[in-house]
Amino acid sequence: MNARPLVVAMMFLAALVGAAVGRAQSPAAGKAGQKGKAKPANPQELKRLDSRLDEAREAFLRETTALITSYENLGQFERARMLLESLQRLDPGNEPIKSKLGALTEKILETSEIPVELVPGAAWLPAGPVTKDRPMRIRVVGEYKMIFTTELGPAGAVAGPADDFVTAVPLGAVMGLIAPLGSSGQPELQGDRPPRPFAVGAAYEKPADRDGVLFLRINTPPGAKCTGRLNARVSGPERPGQ
Repeated sequence: MNARPLVVAMMFLAALVGAAVGRAQSPAAGKAGQKGKAKPANPQELKRLDSRLDEAREAFLRETTALITSYENLGQFERARMLLESLQRLDPGNEPIKSKLGALTEKILETSEIPVELVPGAAWLPAGPVTKDRPMRIRVVGEYKMIFTTELGPAGAVAGPADDFVTAVPLGAVMGLIAPLGSSGQPELQGDRPPRPFAVGAAYEKPADRDGVLFLRINTPPGAKCTGRLNARVSGPERPGQ
């Protein structure tokens, strides 16, 4: 779908913000400032310009609201949310806009769920690309059994390598990782800010902290034998073809 209405709306928003910043100055005052002399602004001219600015703002709100409704009716919820975020920047204290944005975000999460089947003991499973600061929700159900047998000494169990077992995540818990997709289909863990696995458990809902691919895995130690599987429903990653 053509994204030109979104671009136009953003440009108009920037123009309105710029006009609001210079609202207290008149053309006459601007010219006087260039010559180093201050002139009192014409109150009638300022009032006329302020009135025009208010009319332009109201027209923008009406047109943007109509666009949001049209995009929602077409199921284009992400585009509708972009426009709502523009309205919120224009009027941060508007509670109806804030409420509508929250409801639309919830609708996006509910209608974009991706089913993911998790097998204990398997490698990281890519769920899809995610975008920094965009909402992300993971829900997991199911049960599995794990048998862990290994020889222990006085020091107890020794943690395995990071790709086998993560000590910062509870044993047996579902965990997530946002990282670039490597050539082998596994996460690329190199770089200045290497990604860290995070606990998901039965439910997780936070914005993505970086751009990348969301991976899921069950935190099982090396040598563990598991039976059963877990089913996850993930919202946030882009679906193929989006």
